[in-house]
Amino acid sequence: MKLFTNKTQRNAKLLRCAALGMTLIFFGAAIFMTDPVKLIVDWQISLSPHALLRKLWLVPPLDVYIMVYMFNYTNVDAFIAGTDAKMKVEEVGPYVYQEVLSNHNITLNEANNTITYTPRREYIFVPERSVGDPKIDRIRAPNIPYMGVSTQAASLSMFAALGLSALAKRLNAQPMLEVSVHDYMWGYEDHLVHLASKFVPSLIDFSSFGIMEKLFREGNESNVVNMHLPELKDAHGVNLPGSPRGYSINSINYERGFKRWEYDEATNGTQCNRIWGSHDATLFPRDMNEHDTFHIYRRTFCRLLPMKFNRTLNFKGLDAYEYVMEPHIFDSELHSVNSSCFCKNNHCLKRGVGNVSPCYYNMPLAITYPHFMHADPSLLKPFEGLSPNESRFTSTFMMQPQLGVPLHVHMRLQANQVVGNIKFNRLMEPFENLVLPLLWVDLTIENLPLSLQVLVHALKTGFPLLQLVVSLGLILGGLYQLSAALLLCFWSPPAGMHKSEHGEKATSVLGALAIGASLHKSLPAECVQPEVQQPLLDENAGKLEV
Repeated sequence: MKLFTNKTQRNAKLLRCAALGMTLIFFGAAIFMTDPVKLIVDWQISLSPHALLRKLWLVPPLDVYIMVYMFNYTNVDAFIAGTDAKMKVEEVGPYVYQEVLSNHNITLNEANNTITYTPRREYIFVPERSVGDPKIDRIRAPNIPYMGVSTQAASLSMFAALGLSALAKRLNAQPMLEVSVHDYMWGYEDHLVHLASKFVPSLIDFSSFGIMEKLFREGNESNVVNMHLPELKDAHGVNLPGSPRGYSINSINYERGFKRWEYDEATNGTQCNRIWGSHDATLFPRDMNEHDTFHIYRRTFCRLLPMKFNRTLNFKGLDAYEYVMEPHIFDSELHSVNSSCFCKNNHCLKRGVGNVSPCYYNMPLAITYPHFMHADPSLLKPFEGLSPNESRFTSTFMMQPQLGVPLHVHMRLQANQVVGNIKFNRLMEPFENLVLPLLWVDLTIENLPLSLQVLVHALKTGFPLLQLVVSLGLILGGLYQLSAALLLCFWSPPAGMHKSEHGEKATSVLGALAIGASLHKSLPAECVQPEVQQPLLDENAGKLEV
């Protein structure tokens, strides 16, 4: 009975070990083959409701700073009088503002796999990062509306140009202003602008003018952006043919290109005037490679800015791709399909100077690299105090390629006043055919917040490593349990255990024989039956011999 019980327990243990081992191996292999971490990451790094990325995207936790450097003209009177041959400019800054972005009016469009939203940006002055108080610090700088109107007057009739010049003189408008840094950036009263807003509100719908106000706030809270969601994939995880790049812009205010740059919907435009396919510098596609290029769109630039791969590096423990803006991106040529649209009336600006006037009420404004870096050398000749420096003024964009997360950013651009031919305006004649620097900005992401650093490290390394450890642990645990089952199935008990069991059996048999012998001696001879006793003794004797 005891032997039967031991065998049953052993079989039950064997089945338990085998079942547990197979279960552990199955789950370990399933984790290894299905990659649940990737599935979870794909779900969470999306803009679907309740996804982690959507919560972060609604109010991005990135610390984005705009460092503004003003140009102070220190010898204006001497230059206008002809005493000084060159204008002396002094760089003043930085005055730092934090850009706080939030996205509103979210609509998911499942029919074409896009999302529609309205971005809102606020700018908060950061005094501890700034050189001074912009409301106190004062500069002398170009009067942008006055110079713009004076330049446009050259294309008017003689009578219109004379009338405009007379009006400006009556209003005591001056080509150069002395104002506070804050007013110059965010809005100052100008009599000419105020008058124009009353008589031609269809052309000028503002009564004050500030260069930062127009560059960064214009259209804020009214732009409707339609953006592509991550690419659709087939059953094998391969992107479907023709799928637009994930998180690329489809349209802005229902337009897929710059109509101001003669975008043609029928032909989908050219690199010169299309918006679609670019990125707004907040979300980027995942799984980028070294052959990728991407374009950044902000209304401020009035064009797409192409970013080209430069090198691979390690940034604070993370793989990173560094992209740079190439030197020639502000060049325009009549014979280039990708830049000819920037040449208005078949007139192109000098090398390295990008026209942005159609985006700013046709005021003659232009974008360049700071201090005219990579631009026509003739632009520097009228000035003292400008010194192009590639190590200081190059724009770089550092990305984590697998997740598409911006790690470190410096976008450095300069706004300029373009002065053309001047007619019937003596005050403006010294500035004729010059490009005057107004300010340059460094749009910066210095580092990810600690919470995002931890999240990126976890998504990139931590969770996949944990998944691998769990998968291997389950498989090894299952193999161990199966090995234990095999041992129970094929291995006999150790020798000591056999000896102990046989010893117990032998002792029992010897005890029985001893009792039988004593009884045999005490019984009368007639009670003994040899024919029964002999086989028993022979059988026991055989066992004892063994």
